[in-house]
Amino acid sequence: MEQDSFLGRSPILLRALLFFMFTLGLGIRLYDLTDQPLDFHPTRQLRSAIIARDMYFEHLPSAPQWKQQLAAEQLGSYNLIEPPILEGLVAWTYGLIGSDPVWVARIYASLFWLIGGVALFKLVQDMTSADGGVIALAYYLFLPFGIIASRSFQPDPLMVMMIILALWAIYRWHRLGSWKSAWLAGGLAGLALFVKAVALFPVLAGFLALVLLSKGLRRAASNPQVWVVGALAILPMITYHFYGVFILGSLESQFEGRFFPEMWLDPAFYVRWVQTASNLIGFGAIMGGIFGLFLFSRPDQRAFGVGLWGGYLLYGMTFPYHINTHSYYQLPLIPIVAITIAPLAWRGLRELVNLKPAWLVRVGFLGLLLFGISVKVWDVRVELVRNNYRNEPAYWQEIADTLGRNSSVVALTHDYGNRLAYYGWITPQVWLPSGHLEKYRELRGGAPIDVQNWFKEITGNKDYFLVTLMNQLNKQPELKELLYDNYAVYDQGDGYIIFDLHHPIK
Repeated sequence: MEQDSFLGRSPILLRALLFFMFTLGLGIRLYDLTDQPLDFHPTRQLRSAIIARDMYFEHLPSAPQWKQQLAAEQLGSYNLIEPPILEGLVAWTYGLIGSDPVWVARIYASLFWLIGGVALFKLVQDMTSADGGVIALAYYLFLPFGIIASRSFQPDPLMVMMIILALWAIYRWHRLGSWKSAWLAGGLAGLALFVKAVALFPVLAGFLALVLLSKGLRRAASNPQVWVVGALAILPMITYHFYGVFILGSLESQFEGRFFPEMWLDPAFYVRWVQTASNLIGFGAIMGGIFGLFLFSRPDQRAFGVGLWGGYLLYGMTFPYHINTHSYYQLPLIPIVAITIAPLAWRGLRELVNLKPAWLVRVGFLGLLLFGISVKVWDVRVELVRNNYRNEPAYWQEIADTLGRNSSVVALTHDYGNRLAYYGWITPQVWLPSGHLEKYRELRGGAPIDVQNWFKEITGNKDYFLVTLMNQLNKQPELKELLYDNYAVYDQGDGYIIFDLHHPIK
């Protein structure tokens, strides 16, 4: 440990503090474990939940035949996005325990985030000191947005873990320069990009910044280790996307409707971007991370930090629509901020080393740190208690029973039909809600929706029109008039109404 490290001078205290932080970090993520995955981007979480459940039921001999058949149909209806690694792991766990509790995914996601925390501490400790590592870890583990997002059933917690592992390995290879460390760096970087391709922005940007600064372009181009790390990093991602686009043909659609360079000319885009990042990540933390770039002790470290921030900026420019509308697109910024605020903590805490009495200074610092952590943890606990989704399965099962398992349904409903599909085993044809989708269609160059024609197109041969988003129905008066003026109400209850498409009024 560095001689000027405030916490590193007491290894027992440091280990105890780290043990407490990881234990509390896991505890708050597993709090309210068995609640339904509707607390954070439920559409995305339920998509993964449906895929995992269908993987499980499709190969479950004891399952009812209709569930096996529907599971296969649902799986086939989802376009390929990322490799279903987490979904497959959860489905495998379902098979081990003999049931499909969706909270299994919450355990895996939380553990992924904590493993990333271990790698983050090691990386930041190597770049600064144990002091910087502790503060970076505290921010990473206890940022409220990060706590909620890191327990969600989607590939992003796994992606963030792999990004941090890859950055740790790349920096380690940069220091050691051995073939063993090069293979490890390339392998972990390749896994990160394979889990989710957007990991390439921080991983490759950090890698290139280190390589170009430490070696220069000419030396880097003639170094075989550089080529090995780079090839291992991009080969799995390229192979997967080649397979998805040219073999399966289902991944091609994922490249559509994501890149809108015309938004670069709109000043409001940048204002919204800063506001979104500040609300989720913390404006003070972001500014601390930017200023921290200047406080790294070595030029290669500063270049590494600049590369990470540059990768994030390129990431946001590449996905200008999603960076402001999908909060989980901000998750890669959390480890970037954690790494680059570390020099502030390292230099600040170094000033406390010589203060007397030493025990009182340590007690005071630890008291403030633990108080700040406790406040954030308590805020998240209150939010988890306030948002209770345990009644959701029964509610959607009731609607599904009313509709009938074999019914064909059009729905203006929650999460683009995923709640009905997951809890009720009915996959509806979705009627799009109003709001940002109109803006999205405009950005993609699509014509405005012709309600009359669209209604005729998607309701043909359908049995029912289900509405559970009553406020959305009021925002679409043309649709509301079509339904109430032309079709009988088949059933209605708390928060839903079903129109019988087979029995028009006129």
